[in-house]
Amino acid sequence: MGVALRVGELTMIGLRDGDFLMPTRFLGDPDAHRQLAEADGVVRLPVGCFLMPGDEPVLIDAGIGPDLNLEMMPGGRLLDELSSVGIRPDEVRHLALSHLHADHIGWIARKREGITFPNAQLYVAEDDWHHFLVDEHDPKPMPWVRAALIDLADRGRVTVLDGETQLARGVTAMPAPGHTPGHTVYVIHDHGDRALLFGDAIYCPQQLTEVDWEATSDVDPVLARRTREHLWREIEQGGGVGVGPHFPGLRGGRVFGSTWLPG
Repeated sequence: MGVALRVGELTMIGLRDGDFLMPTRFLGDPDAHRQLAEADGVVRLPVGCFLMPGDEPVLIDAGIGPDLNLEMMPGGRLLDELSSVGIRPDEVRHLALSHLHADHIGWIARKREGITFPNAQLYVAEDDWHHFLVDEHDPKPMPWVRAALIDLADRGRVTVLDGETQLARGVTAMPAPGHTPGHTVYVIHDHGDRALLFGDAIYCPQQLTEVDWEATSDVDPVLARRTREHLWREIEQGGGVGVGPHFPGLRGGRVFGSTWLPG
């Protein structure tokens, strides 16, 4: 069962597709690994997605999926998680991607079954679309995912984002580049309350204050650091909950003064 969070009168549910067994120096400083490790010394972060149910369900990110079989990032639970909250894949109407790394696009399509969410409009930033699908930088999407993305675009099912954009009621895309060129944070907002979905701009809560912890997968580390600093100021000054798809337990927190408080 997913982790539910109320934002005004809206509900957001964190769903776990799998786990990320974080390498020791993935965030640079080995102290990051020590702070996040469980009793056995292993860091197990979720590979998460976020669902806003309702008349037109919105899914933010699409997990690692079932087809890659990566030892450090096993996935494949998203459809079961959706089923546990009463949502079928064909009921999802909006699929918003924070970026195009493999652990956020895995369920867009499967090798044999094809497109997973046949009735969803897909949203992705223009700079990420060009970086991963036009300029073809590494790492590229898996061939079956790439083919599905191009097919969806040809059928008008992809909305390319350029700047801050409202996608649906209570969901706004906000550029947060650095981790990838078009990395996007989604803001859920209603009746003066809000939640910032950090994507991979912030891997763990500690990274908000430990801005020197940079992910080895950051495409532009300097810009990624500026974005982390901006997001800290954004949530410190504007309030609301912050949470990311790799936050332990998919649980967010709030900023009070210069302190991050979980829950």
